[in-house]
Amino acid sequence: MSPRMAWRAIQAGLPDDAIISSDIGNNCAIGNAYPTFEQGRKYLAPGLFGPCGYGFPSVLGAKIGCPNTPVVGFSGDGAFGISMSEMTSCSREEWPNITMVIFRNYQWGAEKRNTTLWYDNNFIGTELDPKLSYAKIAEACGFKGVKVTTQSDLTDALKTSCVDQMNGVTTFIEVILNQELGEPFRRDAMKAPVEVAGINSQDTVVQ
Repeated sequence: MSPRMAWRAIQAGLPDDAIISSDIGNNCAIGNAYPTFEQGRKYLAPGLFGPCGYGFPSVLGAKIGCPNTPVVGFSGDGAFGISMSEMTSCSREEWPNITMVIFRNYQWGAEKRNTTLWYDNNFIGTELDPKLSYAKIAEACGFKGVKVTTQSDLTDALKTSCVDQMNGVTTFIEVILNQELGEPFRRDAMKAPVEVAGINSQDTVVQ
């Protein structure tokens, strides 16, 4: 699946009253255009602060605050690796049940996009281990782990997980994506400064 295909499948499976949290990263940034809400206080996002690993702990907090509402967190596989250690603690009886969607494209997508734009399509240090399975890690921690590769399977898994979480089951859905990267919101913002007659492209005087 491409990221956009995945987000269309998520739209089809997300409950109307759900609270969602989104991490930073390329796939989550693409997803900002897809969810719609009829009420306020339904979308948790890191905004301009850029805290990598935000999606998982914030959706846990949302469930603590609204225990009778289905909650779904979203994170790329790079960002999720920052906070995945919480999988070993949130299975305690007093912790709430959630759904966590992990986009698996085996790369630090935002960093890869930045470096390809800045360095003439060259990149380094952005590839992730293809043998790692977050679904299997979830199972090892006592949760339900699901791996999906198609839109229909993703929609079905999301619907099922939101019902299951209300019945005491936490689900981690590992979504296998291709390595397509979305464009930045402002392509010109990612260009290197160019000196023009003593002034660069950001209108800052060159000393």
